[in-house]
Amino acid sequence: MRVLTPKVERVGSHTALLGESAIWDRRDGALLWVDIAGRRVLRTKPDSGQTESWEFPEMTGFVQPAADGTWLVGQHDHVLKFDPASGGRSLFAQLEPAATGNRTNDAACDTQGRLWLGTMPLPETGFSPVGKLYRIEGNGGVAVVEQGLTIPNGIAFSPDGLTMYWADTRVTPHQVWKARYDTETGRPGAKEIFAYLPEGGGRPDGATVDAAGCYWVAAVRGSQLFRYTPNGKLDLAVNVPVSRPSKIAFGGQDLKTIFVTSISDGLAPEERAREPLAGALLALEIGIQGLPAVEFAA
Repeated sequence: MRVLTPKVERVGSHTALLGESAIWDRRDGALLWVDIAGRRVLRTKPDSGQTESWEFPEMTGFVQPAADGTWLVGQHDHVLKFDPASGGRSLFAQLEPAATGNRTNDAACDTQGRLWLGTMPLPETGFSPVGKLYRIEGNGGVAVVEQGLTIPNGIAFSPDGLTMYWADTRVTPHQVWKARYDTETGRPGAKEIFAYLPEGGGRPDGATVDAAGCYWVAAVRGSQLFRYTPNGKLDLAVNVPVSRPSKIAFGGQDLKTIFVTSISDGLAPEERAREPLAGALLALEIGIQGLPAVEFAA
């Protein structure tokens, strides 16, 4: 396994409480991301660092560009359709009753443009296994695919769309699952263990897949990004100057810039002093190319 400590740059000036959901928007040449605890969706232009921000009423789990130019935005028990040009918002999908005390978390589209997302307990309700994994169709149809999760994370798909990856950051804190994926029906087969994170290497958070089909995962509380080959071998670790990296996205004109969101919420004062970039959007380049983000097939 190679270990790299590349030059890492801050992009923009926004410091998130809980930065997440990084995704490259080719339409705007910008990185979309969210501050979950700050209840905001953000759009950052890497060249200038200019960041636009939209506030939402609830903790905002994810943002996902759609083929019609709108964005899907995760709230607690539902998904909104948001038009960044007009600011218009409408209910797109109702997930579960508000009384469950859950919120949306990680999300990604399969190669056909279906949206996959997880829900997890709100902080004040504790970490009981009441989270779910959902699939949302282009017409807004909702299906529950897995239950009994706490913090669903690491959702990604292989380049050919035939393998699905996901994890549960808390219940199984050091492993990632995979399943054979039926692109026609949008149904995964039986899950099996894909990979284990190294001992002491943090827990799996947000993930993506590169052009070579390797799976990348942010190791929250581990200060690293890990890359696994399609057969589950850990072949690269990338050190980052924050202890809680949370999501990875490839972007830029050539898709060779790696963007990383991070978390500042919950750090003790001495940790904040050691991590001045905690909560920032970070960028690094190591010569590896990613894949274009799949838009939701609205």
